[in-house]
Amino acid sequence: MKEKKTTKLICQITGKTLLAAKAYYQKKVEKAGSEEDLHRLYVCKDAKDLLKKGYNVEQVQDKLKSRNDDCTLTEDDIKSIVGNSSLRINNIGEEKLSIIKTDPEVTEFIKNITRND
Repeated sequence: MKEKKTTKLICQITGKTLLAAKAYYQKKVEKAGSEEDLHRLYVCKDAKDLLKKGYNVEQVQDKLKSRNDDCTLTEDDIKSIVGNSSLRINNIGEEKLSIIKTDPEVTEFIKNITRND
């Protein structure tokens, strides 16, 4: 019997399938701890990136227009997937404002060149 060259991983959030090459799959199993944990907690890169930005599971599914109705991930599972980063801030829908401050010499120069004499 032929040995399989790829293994199917299904994203727990979107339901999208990834055919993982043998070496990649082994690396993922080692990182997850076991094959069961890998399959139970696997999340595709796009979904993981959105989770890291602070989106919840439903928002990720809506944004990626893909849904896995069998998703059983808990908040603790999501924390273990994205890491326990204290930088995870849910700032979706908020406007981004920044204040640009310039050097006093530059401010004076701008005043001089824009002055109407």
